[in-house]
Amino acid sequence: MKALKLLLLFTVLITTSVYGQYSPKKKKKQFYGNQRLHKPIYRWVTGDYLRHGIQLSFGPTYTFTKIGPEEQQHRIGSSNPFADTLIRYSREAKGRIGIFGEIGMVHITKKPRKLVHYYDWGIGFKLFGGREIFESGVYDSRDTLIGSYTSEGKFYNGYLYGRFSAHNVFQINPHLFLDNGLGLNLDYAIMPGNMVHDGFHPPVEQKFQGDIMGQLHYSLGLGIKPKTDKGFFFVPSVELPVLGIYEWNGGTPAIHWFSSQYYPVMLRLKFVWLFKKDPNRCPPVETNEKDRERAREYNNR
Repeated sequence: MKALKLLLLFTVLITTSVYGQYSPKKKKKQFYGNQRLHKPIYRWVTGDYLRHGIQLSFGPTYTFTKIGPEEQQHRIGSSNPFADTLIRYSREAKGRIGIFGEIGMVHITKKPRKLVHYYDWGIGFKLFGGREIFESGVYDSRDTLIGSYTSEGKFYNGYLYGRFSAHNVFQINPHLFLDNGLGLNLDYAIMPGNMVHDGFHPPVEQKFQGDIMGQLHYSLGLGIKPKTDKGFFFVPSVELPVLGIYEWNGGTPAIHWFSSQYYPVMLRLKFVWLFKKDPNRCPPVETNEKDRERAREYNNR
C-alpha cells in the first residue's frame, strides 16, 4: 500500500513539473471564447452539450496484502506436562484479480469552482478475492517434529455497490487533465465467498467481513478528451479506499477474511457522454438585477 501511494504521488509531481497548469487563450475569439471559463472542462458544456451525461466504468480489481509470510506459534497443553504440543506455522496472504462494472451519471458544475469541478455517481457490481496459505509444523514436548501440514483458503466476494464522488480537475492542455476524486461507496455482499480452508487450519482467530461495507475512497486518473468540440471524454484511473467506515475496524479499509486483511484496488476506465442540447429549445435570456427584482415583485402579487 505504501508503494502504491508513493507511486501515485510521484506521478502527480512529475506531471505537474513537466506540463504545469494549463492557461486558456486570452482573446475571446480564440478557442475558448468566454474568459470566465478558466478550464476547458467548462467550455465543453457551453456549446451543443449539457452539463449532464452518462458514464460507464469497468476494469480489473486486485487485493494487496502484507508482503511475505508471518510466523507464529501456538501451544496446546494438558495437565500432563509431557503431553504439551507446539504448533509452529507461517501464514501468508496473497491477492487475486477480480473485475467490476458500473453505470451512472456525470454532473459538471455550472460555474468554475476552485475545488470541485464535477460530480459523478454509479451503481455496479465488483468482485474481490484473496488467498491465505498456512504451512504448519507440530512439535512434541522435546521440540521434535512429529508432523507437518499445509492448508489454503481461497475466496471471491461479489458486491452490489453504489458510489458517489466529487472531482477536481488540473488542466494540462485542451485534451489532457489530471483528475482527482474523493467519494463514498456502500457495498453489499450478494455473493459471500468461501469461509473454509482446504486442509489443516491452525487454531488461530479468524474474522470475516460483514455483508455491508462502507468506505471513503480516493482516485487519481488522467482525463483524455479526443475532440474539444464533442461531448465525450474518458478517464483511466486508480481507485483505492482510504478509510473504512462500516463495519468499523479501527478505520482500516481492508477486507477481513480468514485470518488476514486484503486491501482492494480498482483500475477504472470511465467513459463519459454528455447529453446534447435540444436544438429547438430557446436559449435563456440574460437579465440584470432590476429585471429580476421586477419578476419577484410580479410573482409576489
